[in-house]
Amino acid sequence: MKALSRFAIRHRWWVIAGWITAIVLIQVLSSSAGGARYKDDFKLPGTDSQAAADLLAKAHLAQQNNPTGTLVLHARTGTLTSEPDGFVQRADKAVCGVADAHIATITTPWGHVACTPADGTSDATPRPDLISPDKRTAIVEVAYDEPKPADSTPKVVYDHLKTLRSPTLQVEFTGDTFDGVDAPTRLLTPQVLGFLAAFVILALVFRTFGATLLPMISAAAALGSGLGLIALLTHVMAVTDFTSALAELMVIGVGVDYALFIVTRHRRNLRRGLSVEESITAALSTAGRAVLFAGVTVCIAILGLCALGAGFLYGVAIGTAVAVSLTMLASLTLLPAMLSLLGRRALPRSQREELPSDKRVKLLLCVIPPLCVLFWVLYLLQGALRPITARLTARRAASTRPPLWTRWATLVQRRSVIAGVAAAVLLTVMALPFLSMRIGHPDQSNTPASSTSRKGYELIQQAYGQGYNSNLQLVVAGPGAADEPYMNKVTDTLAAVPNVNRSSITALPIGKDIALVAFKSISSPQDAKTVDLVDHLRDTALAPLHPDGDTQIYVYGETAMFVDFSASLADKMIYFILAVVGLSFLLLMVAFRSVLVALTAAAMNLLAAGASFGAIVAVFQWGWLSEPLGLGGGGPIEAFLPVLFFAILFGLSMDYQVFLVSRIHEEWLLSRDSHRAVTVGLSDTGAVITAAGLIMILVFGGFLLGNGLTIKLLGLGLALAVLLDAFIVRPMLVPAIMQWLGNANWWYPAWLDRITPHVTIEAHEEPAHPLPAPDLHAAPGKTGEA
Repeated sequence: MKALSRFAIRHRWWVIAGWITAIVLIQVLSSSAGGARYKDDFKLPGTDSQAAADLLAKAHLAQQNNPTGTLVLHARTGTLTSEPDGFVQRADKAVCGVADAHIATITTPWGHVACTPADGTSDATPRPDLISPDKRTAIVEVAYDEPKPADSTPKVVYDHLKTLRSPTLQVEFTGDTFDGVDAPTRLLTPQVLGFLAAFVILALVFRTFGATLLPMISAAAALGSGLGLIALLTHVMAVTDFTSALAELMVIGVGVDYALFIVTRHRRNLRRGLSVEESITAALSTAGRAVLFAGVTVCIAILGLCALGAGFLYGVAIGTAVAVSLTMLASLTLLPAMLSLLGRRALPRSQREELPSDKRVKLLLCVIPPLCVLFWVLYLLQGALRPITARLTARRAASTRPPLWTRWATLVQRRSVIAGVAAAVLLTVMALPFLSMRIGHPDQSNTPASSTSRKGYELIQQAYGQGYNSNLQLVVAGPGAADEPYMNKVTDTLAAVPNVNRSSITALPIGKDIALVAFKSISSPQDAKTVDLVDHLRDTALAPLHPDGDTQIYVYGETAMFVDFSASLADKMIYFILAVVGLSFLLLMVAFRSVLVALTAAAMNLLAAGASFGAIVAVFQWGWLSEPLGLGGGGPIEAFLPVLFFAILFGLSMDYQVFLVSRIHEEWLLSRDSHRAVTVGLSDTGAVITAAGLIMILVFGGFLLGNGLTIKLLGLGLALAVLLDAFIVRPMLVPAIMQWLGNANWWYPAWLDRITPHVTIEAHEEPAHPLPAPDLHAAPGKTGEA
């Protein structure tokens, strides 16, 4: 680490130029490649859905997998028995021939439009089944011509087709592809708000423009290069569209925090008399090692998502890990280079003036002899001055109080039982809702009530029933699968199954040996009864139809795919959590040479994760405050969110744990006094951890203003998690437990010490000017400062 810091300092212009060149090159390559091309990969080997998808692909029917959107027409007056105002022709003209719309077909109750790149061809084949029983609501189905439309495509379709609205005709847009198309354009995006919030907090902490600006520049450099690499990654593998938003959320929060830790240590070193180069080197040898350790842990936890076997998560994991790695690299190379340019201006002017300089040293040497004479005279007069000095000392002692975080550390240790039990009870109570978590796939009922997607969904439910939004199919394959007698047998069996909407069953022979049977459930897609229906069809109801195995019947469709996706991740979730926790435990144990410190960290991180996810269940699944937060009505938790959330949170929690415990361990090695080590560690890091936590809370919470339910939930969940971690777990629970354990905190069996590698976070060498431990009874401002 010292070699890296010295290289960054002595070749600072080359390092800065290298980062600028890399960012420009990455952005140019990304732009030349056509920008990001996001796509989803829901391949789930070994599931019915995947078997059906593979079968359709072999039969050249892959378009069955293409996304669709739904227009809901509602007559404010009259009925929709007849076509309103030439709707089919107007829809044809609105989007067919618009290259950016990527529409394949438009199916209405009054005719069908097949779009081509130039124009559209229509026919008048009616679809009366798309009109509701009361004749006031109608469905228009829009099918795209590509598996993953660009982010701008649904917006183009919306902008063109919303012109079909009139005073007598309500037109709403629903379905996954239309989520957020009518969201207002904000002048300040969540990313900008995150940077502004971080800048304000850093300014309050550092009180100097240079030290405030450098963490922002470091995070911005990592963000620019990271997003460019993610865009390039989309050309070589499937990367889902919210990966870039997740990377932004992580880079802004983590990047500013990493830089904050390093700059804080650098400023403390400067105040203690080190030169700029010595100070930066010492900061990277301590805080820099903690950043490296925490960053690697974050990347390992996120990359662990790849072990779940869900292709959907591969791109998310790799893209986010790349962004975090660049954030860590910027903190360890670009930031030291910029700090060396800033010099002593990293400190406020008042503190810079207090630092020794060559001129002051010379002046001091000149006045030493006269001062010696003066002190000798004062010594002779000490008897006469003693009453005066005694009164002054008593007055100063009465007015002097230890710093805030020293007082807090002392209070927590003095009342460790109360602090520890209170924190543990609070987190446990908050975690209780987690026990009732139900995973599934949210639908448009979980979007804001004012959105067109929610309005369209509710119109469909009112006119057609809750199950109309479900999308289920049977893919029948085998000899004679499309024969009419066998198809009648399949549809009759399906109609007899409870929770199947009999009127929705439609058989479509595709070839001699393959057929599709489309149907809908009576219950809504996210209802647990719909999941039970899919399982019942597969396990029981359809089994008699293919006893010999020559003919296969697969339950397919979007609803069944999400059922399989949820089940696949739920089965592996516990193993993933155990693997991440176990690996983190081993890393901390080896780094701090302590079994109990690592065990405490793992337990605290699990408790904080459970509490924060319990809050998510209460807000999103139970619906507490969900509408005011823009999350729509209550519903199931997206299947991939628990593992993604846990991977990110566990990595972020390691930041604060490593930063706190590394300072405690550093003091323990000097004093061998566990009580003093905890007090000094919390005194030195409490303000920094709180400031870093506040930055992350505001950055993550700002993403509630963004579009997309997934990123909103991640933003809310991570903001709550950091709030608990930075304000409850680290300043209360961890110090209380370490107080209980005393010197046992650092117990490490000799046999384990022999077989494990020696990896330390603290520097092995003392800096050129030894840094004294802070005076626990000093006046405020002498310790625990940023």
